[in-house]
Amino acid sequence: MNNTLGDKIKHLLFLRSMKQADLVKVSGVSKATISELINNKQKNPSIETIEKIAKALRVSPLYFLEENAVTPLEVAPHLPQHIREFILNSENMDYIVLAHKLKSKNLPVEVMEKIIESYESLIQNKKYANS
Repeated sequence: MNNTLGDKIKHLLFLRSMKQADLVKVSGVSKATISELINNKQKNPSIETIEKIAKALRVSPLYFLEENAVTPLEVAPHLPQHIREFILNSENMDYIVLAHKLKSKNLPVEVMEKIIESYESLIQNKKYANS
């Protein structure tokens, strides 16, 4: 893989099953700027532009600045496909952030599973109560 900024953006778009239009929408960076970057016509974008694109593509801005950077998914190819798809789906970002928060608080997985079971039980009981 080439290491130009444009190549890195193209690679991430491919990994995330996104199109340029999706990146424009999610990042807030203009269509013209995204196109110029992807086609290597703009060599020195602002840090703000890099940060917006990095956030939209869910990588560190350093990914674009380091010559041999790889994405976390390239480092962890052993992840099951359904987990990779979950991580790559931008609609799941809140759940990924929540999982990180739970881990940082050292909440045991078993406790979280009991909370989920209690929640499911509560919902199930409400369904029967409303029937």
